[in-house]
Formats: sequence, structure tokens, C-alpha cells
Amino acid sequence: MATTSSSSEASKPQIIKLKDFFVYSNILHLTIGMKAYATETQLTKWRSMLLHASFISQLIILNIVLLGQILFVIVAINNGSNFVEATLNIAIFSFGIVGNVKIAYIYMQHAHISSVVDCLQELHPQTLELQVEYRVEHYLRSFTGMCKFYCGMHLILAWTYNLYWAVYYLIMDLWLGKVSYVRMLPYYSWTPWDYQHNWSYYPTYIAQNLAAQYCFAGQLATDMLLLALATLMVMHFERLGLRLEQHVAGVCAKRDIRFLQSCIAYHQRLLLLCEDINKIFGISLLCNFGSSCGIICFVIFQLTVGGQLDTLLMLLLFLICAMVQIILIGNHAQRLINASEQIGQAIYNHDWFNANLQYRKLMLQIMIRSQSACYLKATPFLPISHITVASLFQLSYKFFALVRSMYAQ
Repeated sequence: MATTSSSSEASKPQIIKLKDFFVYSNILHLTIGMKAYATETQLTKWRSMLLHASFISQLIILNIVLLGQILFVIVAINNGSNFVEATLNIAIFSFGIVGNVKIAYIYMQHAHISSVVDCLQELHPQTLELQVEYRVEHYLRSFTGMCKFYCGMHLILAWTYNLYWAVYYLIMDLWLGKVSYVRMLPYYSWTPWDYQHNWSYYPTYIAQNLAAQYCFAGQLATDMLLLALATLMVMHFERLGLRLEQHVAGVCAKRDIRFLQSCIAYHQRLLLLCEDINKIFGISLLCNFGSSCGIICFVIFQLTVGGQLDTLLMLLLFLICAMVQIILIGNHAQRLINASEQIGQAIYNHDWFNANLQYRKLMLQIMIRSQSACYLKATPFLPISHITVASLFQLSYKFFALVRSMYAQ
């Protein structure tokens, strides 16, 4: 009997908390030594100091490595040599710069993000019945699946680059003894010393690995936070649209007015939340889309130039990750547009014919507001949608054609 009761309790649906949507983002932020927003669990003084020290140290290492990569490109261009390696480094350090920007903005917007999360906590359905109506489990399951795919692919990319030369040395030189190992770093970098022939190679190799992991974790954490917020906004907009469409007006005038007033207030809160999200992520999204254009361009150029099979496979993985990142952000932005535009259609579709004049006037307010769709914006100048993603890919191809013609000359 005890076993049966325990199994039935285990199979009973559990209430999904808001923080379940931020699990991946929170874990990744902790790995780089920061917390994106104020949580219920407060750290002790010593843990907080240790987390802050980890954040600062990793940030310093990242910027030192980025400086070496930038200097490598400058030296290569001035000398007129290593053009192919320089173009690859442009793609890699632009990815690192965007990671820097994303981490910095999340760090500076801590209070703003906390207020957005607190507001979403107030709106979050707290009972099983409400969560079934909101389809919270459906949204969490689809979002979690996307997170696993997205994070897994990027971590495979990061550690493929990071560990390639270490594995190459272990297999080819120590195990098979076929080649004399030339010490190589995961990423091209200029250094004022000869790292290939002394002990400094090992700390330099480790520093590049730490910088890459820090950059990838910071980028992924920011993307996961943005996509979690976008998913929650879509959930609320779609639930509001369904409530409006299912309402039958004309039964009781006072009840109808109270219902519509609550919907208008709810809709207004969602619109303000979208504005807050764009204020938090606008600059980082602009840098993200701008760098992705360069990354796609230069990586495709590298693939067309040719090279060893293992290098081409890593470049192909890098290209796929850059494209998937933009496609996922564009897809969530388009879902938000569709869900917010659906409010006006839901108002029109519901049974309003028997409602009084005051109810119909209130209907116009929410219909007018819904005419302007909610966008994820890379600053006010660049609303993101499927059209934006398509335009980005077209622009990347144009830059690739330009770089290819310069190389041919």
C-alpha cells in the first residue's frame, strides 16, 4: 500500500514554478560567476565574494586572449601574410566581443531584469488548474528541449576547438609516434614571447580554453534568458487571446465590463514587459546580429578556400551554430509577433454582438493597442522577425562575395 501511494504521488502533476524556465540560464550564469537577477536563495557573504572573484578573473582572462587575437589580425594585415588565418580570427574574436557585450549588459541590468522577473512571477499561474489552462507544461517542455539542443551543440563546438590539439598530441605523438608535434593553440593569437618552445605554452593553452568557455557560457546564458522571457510572453499573449475568444458577452453587463477591464490591464502589463525586455537586450541583440553577419561571411570564406578535413568539419560546426543562434532568436521573435497580433483577432472573433455600448467602446481600446505587434528589437532601429533573419543571410552572402573577390585579386 505504501509503495502504491508513493508511486501515485510521484505520478501526480507537479506545479511548475517560474524559475523552472530559467534553470539553464541560471546554471550557465553561475559558471561565469554571476547571477542575472535576484533569486529567492541568497548567497552567503563568502560565496558571494568567491563568485565575484571568479567573474572578474575570467573576464580579465577573456579580454587578454581577445587582445592577442586582435593583434594577430592587425599584424597579419600589416605584413600582408596569413590572410586566411586573419579572416578566421576576425570571426572568432567578433564572437568573443559579442560575448563580452552580452555579459556586461546582463551585469549592468541586474536590477532591471529582477523587476521583470518579479512581474512575471506575479502573473505566473500558481495552481494546477490555472497551469493546465495556460499550458505551462507544454511551453516548458518545448523550451527545455530547445535548450538541450542549443546548449549541447555550442558546448560541443567549444570543446572541439579547445581540446583538438591536446587530443591530436596524445594520439599522434605519444600513442602512435608518427609525427613530431608542433605546439599549436586552439585559436590564432599574437604573443610577445615564443610559447612553442618553453613552458609558457601550457598556461597560454589553458587561458584560451578558459576564455572560450567563459565566452560561450556567457553567450548561451544570455540567449537562454532572452528566449525564456520570450517564451513566457508568448504563453501569456496566447492565453489572453484564448480567454477573449471564449468569452460570451451580453449575459451580465457588469460582469462583462469587469472581464474586459481586467483583460485590458493584463494586456497593458504584457506590452510594458515587452518594452522592458527590449531595453535590457536591445544592444546585445544588435551586436549579436551584426557579428553573426561577419561570422557567417568569414566562415563560409574559410570553407571555400579549403583546408584539412578536420579543420573544415570544425568550421562547418561553427557555421551551423552561428546560423542556429540567429534562427532560434528570429523564430521566438516571430512567435511573439504572431501571439501579440492575435489579440485583436480574438477580440473580433468572440461573441460581442449582444454586449452593451460601453463594452464595445472598451473593445476598441484593446483592438487598437493590438494593431502594433510586440517585437524583440535589436535597439529601436531593428525589429527582429523571420524577414530580418532572411535579410541577414542575404547580407552575409554579399560580404562573402566581396571578401572572396578581394582574396582572388
